[in-house]
Parts: sequence; C-alpha cells; structure tokens
Amino acid sequence: MTGLRIFAKWVVIVGLCLMFVSSGIYKLIGHPEATLAFQALGFPSWFQVVIGLGEVLGGLGLLMKKYTRYAAYVLAVIMLGATITLLLHGDTSTVAIPLVLFLVFLLIGRQSGSKKQPNRASSI
Repeated sequence: MTGLRIFAKWVVIVGLCLMFVSSGIYKLIGHPEATLAFQALGFPSWFQVVIGLGEVLGGLGLLMKKYTRYAAYVLAVIMLGATITLLLHGDTSTVAIPLVLFLVFLLIGRQSGSKKQPNRASSI
C-alpha cells in the first residue's frame, strides 16, 4: 500500500510542477492572455514577472526534496494572493481553484517539513 501512496504522491507533485512551470513561463514570456489578465486586475507589468518567476521556481522546487517545503510555501503564498485578488474583484465562480491549491500547498509544505519520529516501541 505504501508503494501506491508514494506513486500517487509523485503523480500529484509532477502534475503540479508541470502546471506551475508552464503557467509561470506564460507569464515570463509575456503571453498576451496573461498580460491582459494582470492588467485587468490592476497589477503593474513587473508583478507579472515576479509571479511568473515564483511559479517556475516553485514548480521546479517541488521536485527537489531539499526545497519542497519552501517551494510549497512560496506557491501557497501566490495562491493566497490569487484567492484574495479574485474575492476583491468579485469573481466567486473561480475562487475555489486557487483556494484549494493554497490548502494543498500548505499540506505539502507541512508534510515535507515533518521528520519521521523513530518508533519508540521498537527501541524498548
């Protein structure tokens, strides 16, 4: 059962990595759709680059065990910002997506930061 759990975890991590790296690249190259979205929300153009960079580095960091916790928390902050932005602009129809991703990244960050405690019963 643990093998299946580890496989499922990696499928989710790789999927999130691909999603955020591709989304970040769109922002970094100034894809017109991304640029229009940032402008419509009232953000300056430099902010699109910052978010794009955070998404690319966060997505890649999810794959590196040493950086998974930090990457997850960076992406959680980005998703919290997206959630708040959507709520402030009255877009309640799509706010669930960044909200759920925010919670997922908090969980990933918490799980990757916890050290497995030795089984005390086996050391007695």
